[in-house]
Amino acid sequence: MLLEVEMSTIRYIGNYDVTAEGKFLWELLCQLRGLGVGRLVTKNEWARKWPHQPSYLRIIKARPSMDRWLYGGKVWAEWTFRGRNLGIHKFSSDLNRSDWRLIHKHEEEEFMKCNEPMGNIETPNSFPLPPLQILLAKKYAKKNKLSFSESQERAPLEVCVDPEFEMLRPFIVKVDPPKKGKSIYDEANPEVWLDLYGKELPTKVEAWNVGPAELRQRFPSTTITRSSKDIVGAAV
Repeated sequence: MLLEVEMSTIRYIGNYDVTAEGKFLWELLCQLRGLGVGRLVTKNEWARKWPHQPSYLRIIKARPSMDRWLYGGKVWAEWTFRGRNLGIHKFSSDLNRSDWRLIHKHEEEEFMKCNEPMGNIETPNSFPLPPLQILLAKKYAKKNKLSFSESQERAPLEVCVDPEFEMLRPFIVKVDPPKKGKSIYDEANPEVWLDLYGKELPTKVEAWNVGPAELRQRFPSTTITRSSKDIVGAAV
């Protein structure tokens, strides 16, 4: 006897990571001998942004937190970013994105080849002060009979690095601007900063809420403190 069971369509709700094209990192490491120590893993995001400059991790030590979905844990790896070795780094966040890929052993040698690694990030060593500040400084110097030179119209530039690019701080080099203008935007080369994002513009990926599902009333019920008899008596 055959039983016909009618199944309803499964509909997925929530945020979908459109930039993820691989597997979770722990999904890969937990299936390898020794948790993948010595193997190479990479993110498809890196390959899309810089296809000719390989970025990968060589696993040194892995400690999963053994949670239900294998989201948490710590990984120590030798990080090569865009063909340049960044040393050993500890990774404990941003590991729960399904964008990782394992490099097979017979592909490692070819994958690690890089003819043009990432160059230094050249930034101006100074920037021009605002015109109003220069005007007030000249008036103050004239009033107090102080000398004011052209070099005082500029100030040293300290680059504020976003946490996403903190590992690139050793490669930031301060140089004299090739041309001087009245604004830092006239002196800085925009191609240097756009190259940090490669061939793909950054996208915002919101994480799923962690925890069990719960039902929340949109409009909570109103509690009546006075009885109906009191209300009727007051109306009469």
